[in-house]
Amino acid sequence: MLIITLSVVALIGFFMYSVASSATNRPVLVQAGDALISGNPPTYTVTIYLQNIGTSTIDLTGIDLNVPDIGASASLTCNPPTLKSGEITKCTASLSTTSTITTAKTAIIETKYGALKITLLRA
Repeated sequence: MLIITLSVVALIGFFMYSVASSATNRPVLVQAGDALISGNPPTYTVTIYLQNIGTSTIDLTGIDLNVPDIGASASLTCNPPTLKSGEITKCTASLSTTSTITTAKTAIIETKYGALKITLLRA
């Protein structure tokens, strides 16, 4: 009976450890500094700095930037495209729209890890 009880306790402990370690071992993307939009219609340049504050590496290839207010979207190119924990990257995009942008705009960065809402400031 004692062996069965110890085995069950060990299995529960292992389960709790594996759930906790897998939940905390993931990338977390945040904005690092201001996100700027510059230029004039029809093409604006967007510059965004992103940081991985998570515990695993993040791959930023194939991410998109959407600006719902003006109905525009573009692909973001990040250099470097892969971030280890704590690293920062510079991402840029060319945003095509006929709308004149004079104020800050809310934008959404879509990655395979989730979405990040940011504010683009007019440079």
